[in-house]
Amino acid sequence: MEKIWGKLKELIYKDVSRESESNDLSVLLRELALVEILCLLFLAVLFAYLNTSFLCLCCVFTVGVMAAVLMLTFEDKTAAGMYVYIVINHILVAVACVETEWRLYFTPTIIVCIMLFFFNARVSMKTKVYYSVGEIIFLIGLLIAEYMLPLDTAIGPRASIGIIIINLCGQVVSASLEAYSYSLKYTRNEEKIIHYNKKLEDMVSTDALTTLWNRRAMNEHLSLLENGFRKHQKNFAVAIMDIDFFKKVNDTHGHGMGDYVLKSLAAILKETMDGKGSVARWGGEEFLLTFEGMRYDAAVDMIDQLRERIAQEEFAFKDVKLHLTITGGIEDYAMADSIDAVITKADERLYRGKTGGRNRIVSTD
Repeated sequence: MEKIWGKLKELIYKDVSRESESNDLSVLLRELALVEILCLLFLAVLFAYLNTSFLCLCCVFTVGVMAAVLMLTFEDKTAAGMYVYIVINHILVAVACVETEWRLYFTPTIIVCIMLFFFNARVSMKTKVYYSVGEIIFLIGLLIAEYMLPLDTAIGPRASIGIIIINLCGQVVSASLEAYSYSLKYTRNEEKIIHYNKKLEDMVSTDALTTLWNRRAMNEHLSLLENGFRKHQKNFAVAIMDIDFFKKVNDTHGHGMGDYVLKSLAAILKETMDGKGSVARWGGEEFLLTFEGMRYDAAVDMIDQLRERIAQEEFAFKDVKLHLTITGGIEDYAMADSIDAVITKADERLYRGKTGGRNRIVSTD
């Protein structure tokens, strides 16, 4: 039984091969067609038991049409299958209501058809609205016809209950499948939107070359750190560092080497700052670092160790090998009164480091 169920699921969820066909619509239509085939078989047996041969033949004929609908979805003709499903259900509802009674719950099938029609993304909203208006006219016309025409088939109370149960079960299952499909489609669309928004956010906040934060993202982060200091006294330090004689690297070895140096240095900075703060490409060969959750002297020691590590690093690109140094300036936020002030002070100290011989970290005035 489990094997049969597995094969059936595989058949229902089989992908369509044409790009113009909607796989979601195909799967939903297959599920609806299978549910209706099952309900129609029960109704056919019940009508046969009641000796209502015409209605029994209508059910059997509709089973055949539903089988054709299934085949159309596997032949990449889902849209045609949908229209066949809708038309045959309208014919069946009209015949059943005129032959029996409105109260036997054949008409809610129209709601299932409306939901199916609206699920098709390739149909314009204007057409869907016209379709809904057409359904209202159809149901009103059907109601008038039922009252004007005499009943051809009298159904007893017990048989009526059986018909109502079968119809309600089929319609509730069909509506549930449609609701599930709508929910699945909505969830997937939401996930896509979240993914694309995240992608756009990354594009806006990330430096394309180094994959570090750019100035915009770091400014937002600095604002958060400033708020944290003001509310909870969470101190932090800001450092700006610059690659010494970077222009000479580009002029001598080309921009390929320069890009390699920036990416390699970014990887070192990202690894070093992980869990201890943040780093961003501030512009050109400048990087801005934040040291969070540590004392100022610990931050100074850490950036000086980072300077020593970079000085020992060999940057090898193609047949070129070279060593580089960095110069930096650092300031404690608690000693400044704003983000602009702490950045300005760190930048001034960087400049002093540059004019004082480079390859050094300046942490005091």
